[in-house]
Order: sequence, then structure tokens, then C-alpha cells
Amino acid sequence: MKGFDLKKTVAAATVCLFFPAILAGREGLPGKETLPVMRLSAADTVRLRTSHATWAIPAVCIAYGVAARFNETPVRRFDKYVAGRVNRNIRRRYPADDYLQYAPAVAVCGLDFLPGVASRHNLRDRTLLLATSCLFTGVAVGAMKTGISVRRPLGYADNSFPSGHTAVAFTGAHLLYREYGGTSPWIGIGGYAVATATGVLRAVNQRHWVSDVVTGAGIGILSVEASCLMLPVWHQLLGIRDGGARMAFMPAVTRTSVEIGWVYTF
Repeated sequence: MKGFDLKKTVAAATVCLFFPAILAGREGLPGKETLPVMRLSAADTVRLRTSHATWAIPAVCIAYGVAARFNETPVRRFDKYVAGRVNRNIRRRYPADDYLQYAPAVAVCGLDFLPGVASRHNLRDRTLLLATSCLFTGVAVGAMKTGISVRRPLGYADNSFPSGHTAVAFTGAHLLYREYGGTSPWIGIGGYAVATATGVLRAVNQRHWVSDVVTGAGIGILSVEASCLMLPVWHQLLGIRDGGARMAFMPAVTRTSVEIGWVYTF
């Protein structure tokens, strides 16, 4: 699309997601005092205390979107007001949301490899959490799009509710916060900023109503919380012990060669 610069989009997402992690990593270098981030077992994940807001916020977001399905409620009138303003004042489409939606999830898997940046779970458990969260998000979004017919603002389809892009973005962002919030709160803030930008662009591009976006955010957050409850179940089904993954390097030097062996045990 004219006016869209993929390089600038990637650069902006990188700054939001990786720059706070780089700063946190610098604080974790030798000579700096930081609070350690403990690796959590599956049982610890369930026992980890979360505030009531953790469940209340996504519930309110989903309820907000449901309220818009009734004719001429204040929520529905606000949807139409925003869509009308966008239609009159913005003529361009910004396809950055097609890429930004995946950025927080990529950060969940990759930030732990930066020096001084620690996640709450090892790569195996982070992968299980992300896969389960995406499964819950996909099922919820697919079921609601199929069961609740809502025409998109531009009128080309009846599957507007809820926003799948926003749900995917907030799934990654909330898991990013859960995993790296102990290292630096700015990492979570960066993830939420990218997810929010994704949702805003869905409304600006007239692909979704505001209520679709808000509901998508709620689904993403709720899916992550549900996946955390599922982690011990996956460990039991897959026969994974809570001892965690182990990695070891085994160098070997002979007269004719230098060899390095690497073992990673799940």
C-alpha cells in the first residue's frame, strides 16, 4: 500500500519491545544490583497470586463489546460516532496492523536470549503457554465471529465481532507482561503499546468497530490467564517433571581438533 513503510513499522515495534529489555539487561550486567527473577514451575504458575483486576479487566472488555450488540445503546452510538469521524477524515489504509499483531508473541520467545533479561518460565513452558493461549484465543474469536453476525464498518463482511488482530496482539502482550514484568515493567508496557496500536489501526482502517477492538483485547488477556492454569495439566499429560529444562556445553580438545557438544534436555 502507498504510504506504508514496513521497515519503519518493524523499527517502531522493535523499539517498543526490545529497547526496554536491552536497558533491563544492562542493569543486570556485573557490578549492577538487580532483583533476581525466579524460574517458576508449573505448580508455582497456578499459585502465583494475581489481583482480581487480572480477571475483571478482560471481563469488562468483553461485556463492553457485548453491550454494543444491542441497538442504540451508548456503546453502539459511540461505535458509529468513531467510524463516522474516521470515514470523513482518514482516507488512507495503514496495513501495519497485519504485522504488529505478532510482534509481542515473537518477543515472548526471544527476549530471554538477551543478556541480563530473564523470563519467569523456560523456553519449553513459554512455548506451551503461548500455544495454549493462542488456541484459546483462536477458538473464542472463531466461535464469536461465527455465532454473532456483525457487519464491518465498510460493509463488506458480517464477521466484524470481535477483532482477531487485536486478540492476537493482546495475547502476546499480556504473556509478555507475565513473563518479563519481573525484569522490567517497561517490557510489559511496550507490549501493551504495540497491542494497543494494533487495535487503533483496526479502527482507523475501518476494519472493526471500537467495541470489536475492546472485546478482542479482553479475549487475549483472558486466554493468557486461562493458559497459566492449564500449564500443570500439560505437564501431567506430557510427563514433564518440574525440574525444568537443562542445558550443558561439553568441550573436547584433541591433538587434531577442538569440539563442542551441546545438550538441551526438556
